[in-house]
Amino acid sequence: MIRGAYTSISGIIAAQRRMDILGDNIANVNTPGFKQSLSTQASAELGVGALAEGQYAALGSLGMGTYATGLTIDQLQGPILTSGVPTDLAISGDGLFVVGTPTGLAYTRAGDFVLDANNTLTTQAGEPILDVTGRPIVVPGGATALSVGEDGTIASTGQRIALVSVPQDGLTRLGGNLYAITGTVTPVAAGAGGIRQGALEGSNVDLGQTMTELIATQRSYQLSARAFSLQDATLGDTIALGRVR
Repeated sequence: MIRGAYTSISGIIAAQRRMDILGDNIANVNTPGFKQSLSTQASAELGVGALAEGQYAALGSLGMGTYATGLTIDQLQGPILTSGVPTDLAISGDGLFVVGTPTGLAYTRAGDFVLDANNTLTTQAGEPILDVTGRPIVVPGGATALSVGEDGTIASTGQRIALVSVPQDGLTRLGGNLYAITGTVTPVAAGAGGIRQGALEGSNVDLGQTMTELIATQRSYQLSARAFSLQDATLGDTIALGRVR
């Protein structure tokens, strides 16, 4: 009975974690460049068998609960949406913009940039976007003078916006739609990714599919909670019977 309670609790914990992830995805359905989080689950099983005439015979497996096995960032390309705003930049294909933050370099797919009082191209939080030499992008003539080529070159200054390749793994969220890269950072290969000015990459969250998954996960949570309640009641009855004289 204790094992059954632990199994139920593991289902509750796994479902709660899944709901948190899905809720975060839904909250960012309109966030430019957002990449949804994907989680996986696995079940723990114990082999069951018996000895017969000195020989072990496998009888099957006994479920011991479920647990989360990993969290990944889905790099599927989001839709490219035309905005007409000169400082909006969308990456088509591979690539991450390089951002200078007070704690070091960070990376993003969100291209909803602005120009600050010094005509420096920055994120919405005021962090500068860097060129291939590591310098902030400065546009002396302001937004109307900003012209960005597909390779990231600024027509008026010759600066080129840095794009680094998205790693297969080693990408972690920092908050604020920024990422950190663990390991080697490499420039985007020629032809693998480019920039479109006056457009934004939308979130890659499929709202309909995510809502369906959320409902299914909520039901799983409720069933696990109900199973735990039954296990608890059974354990209480067992204790009561043990007190009978």
